[in-house]
This record gives sequence, structure tokens and C-alpha cells, in this order.
Amino acid sequence: MELRALLTLLFLHAKSSFALQATSTTNNDENIKQGDNLLRSVASIDPHPAIPVWPTWGGGKVVPVSFGLETQDPFLLLAHHDHWFHPYDPLRGPFKAIGKALGLPYVDVEGFSMHPHRGFDIYTIILDGSDGFNHLDNLGGTSKLYRGGTCQWMRTGSGVMHEEFWETDPQRRTNIELFQLWVNLPARQKFDEPAIEYIGTNTSHPWIENDIIDSETGAIQGSIRDITATLDKATLSAGAEKRIASSIKPRPPLRILHTKLKSGGQWSIPVPSTESAIAYIRRGKATVISQSHGEEPLIVKQRNTATFSRDGDLICIENKGNTVLDMLLLCALPLREPVAAAGPIVMNSAEELQMAYRQLEEGTFLKRSYVLKQQMEKGYWEA
Repeated sequence: MELRALLTLLFLHAKSSFALQATSTTNNDENIKQGDNLLRSVASIDPHPAIPVWPTWGGGKVVPVSFGLETQDPFLLLAHHDHWFHPYDPLRGPFKAIGKALGLPYVDVEGFSMHPHRGFDIYTIILDGSDGFNHLDNLGGTSKLYRGGTCQWMRTGSGVMHEEFWETDPQRRTNIELFQLWVNLPARQKFDEPAIEYIGTNTSHPWIENDIIDSETGAIQGSIRDITATLDKATLSAGAEKRIASSIKPRPPLRILHTKLKSGGQWSIPVPSTESAIAYIRRGKATVISQSHGEEPLIVKQRNTATFSRDGDLICIENKGNTVLDMLLLCALPLREPVAAAGPIVMNSAEELQMAYRQLEEGTFLKRSYVLKQQMEKGYWEA
């Protein structure tokens, strides 16, 4: 793989082709019941190394997680970024100069220059306490800086162009940690009208959050930040602003839950067997309860994902460590459609990809009426 393609991959604007092989941990014993629910077993655990990027003395890193299994549909990609930039770091200047001289994408600048997307939803979740991301797009808004505790949702739909740059400051060090998640759209929605919304801290759409309560003692064991419920309230509810509610179509069922569980805590959540389910561990270790007593506990470590089998309707996780368990739980109804991905564009066929890149060359990529007409003429899309 040439260096340009590799860097593009690592900086998350390409669909990864080097996902690590899963370590099978499927439980072949009879599934355990909890009450009237069957506990879902884990189909695979995948480790994901942190890759150094934008070198600093402390070492910026990204953890790229590529999804492609049938049990991971409709999730495409998760990138866990953790960077800091110091005004007096001697590596910053030479690194950018080398990137510019070699024409390497995203290296000559500290961020992602203007680039296209089509065919999926993007959730950029800035973690609490972080500095921010500067965003600019073609949707009519001005440059916007959003910081810790805020999520930007963008429906790329028929096509958007945007740029993103890490917040830097000439007077102080900045620290940015975020998740960016790509979730596929069904064929019928790939040409929806593009849209963007901000939810969470310092927005007009505060987080919907819930405590995890011990049913016996009533003690608070942790918390759940429901990202998708907050977004649905902001964009789809009766109280949503007209400019949003008039253009947004609901996607198939999806849940993105940022969960923190105290040491000794346990969390059980119903997840129908019809849905894909994936856990990503940001910090700590998760013990998944799905095996018979007496067997080794199934432990999911930091920067690992656990992909669940569709053999039950309840996921149960314990924190047996000494620190807080911090994780993302991703649940969604699979689309069961062909996926054709090339860089920042995700369609259903190679022909649609070729058409998209031809439109980029012609300058018609953002002309939605023209794009829709071409799609209908080719029989790829129906109004």
C-alpha cells in the first residue's frame, strides 16, 4: 500500500482494509438466562492498536476500528482520536513541512482539509473536558468550533464537502479526544438531503442521560449518555426546529450509548437478537456475563471491541476492575444490503462509486437535483 493511501486510511477518511482477525470467543454452551431473557454471547473480541499520528513529545494517536462483518452491519468505521498540540513542540513544524513537500494528505495540516462524503451518517463525539474541532462545510454555516461534551451529527446523504481542524493555540497546549463513528444508510436514504446538527453541552439540545441503579440497594453504579435519543429529540420530535424536522427522515433503529460503570458495578440492557451489537472499551476492562459458572470470565480490555452474537436479547456487563469502565455500546438493526466503499463515499455498487467520483471530477457532486436525475436514469434510486 503506498504511503498516501496508508496515511489516508490511518486518518480515518478511508474504509480500513487491515482490520485485525477476530479472536473467536463464541460460547458453545447453552445460553444463560437472566430472568426471562437470554444473555447474548460474544462472537469475537478484536484488539485495535493505537497508531501514532501528528507526532508530539507526548504522542498523538488514533485507534482505527473497521467494521465489516455481518454481525456489525450497519456500522462502518469507528476512530478514537486522542491528540495534543503544544505551541513549543519542535516536531510540529518539520512534520508539517515534510507532509507538504511530499503531498501527504492530512499531514501538511493539523486536521482534515476539504473533502467529500456521501451515503452515510457521521457522529463526531468530543469527549468531556476536551478542547475542540473547527468545522466548515458547504451547507451554509460559518466555521464552527465545538468542544468537549458536544456531538456533531452529519447526514452526508446525496453529498457534502467539509473540513475539520484540531483546535490549536499559540499560547497554550490543547488536548482533544473524540470518537468519530460512520454508520451506513439504507439505499433508499443515501440521497437524502444533507443535514447537520449539534447536541449536548453548550447547545440547545442537552444530553439525555440516565443513571445505572442497583436494583437491590438503589445505589448509583454508573451513567448512560444516550446520544441517539438526544439527537432524535433534536431532529425528529414534535418540538424540533422546523428547519430540521422538515428535512430529516428517520433512519432504521440505532442506539449509541456512552456508558461509564463504577468499580463493582453491573449493567444489563435489553438488545433484541435482531440487532447488531458492539462494545468498544475506551478505558478499563469489561467482564461480559454470558458463560456458564466455573468457566474463565470473558474480559474485554481497553481499545478492544466485543461483537455480540445474535443468540439472545440481553447484554450484561460487569466492572470487576479498580477503575471506572468507560465504553461505547453500539446497537442497530442491520441493513442487509451490499456495501461498496471507496474512501469517504459509501454506496451499494461499484457503478455508483464510479458515478460519484466522476461527478467530483465534473464539479456536479453537490448538485443534488442533477445527481438524483442521474441515479434514477441508471435505475439506482427511486423517488
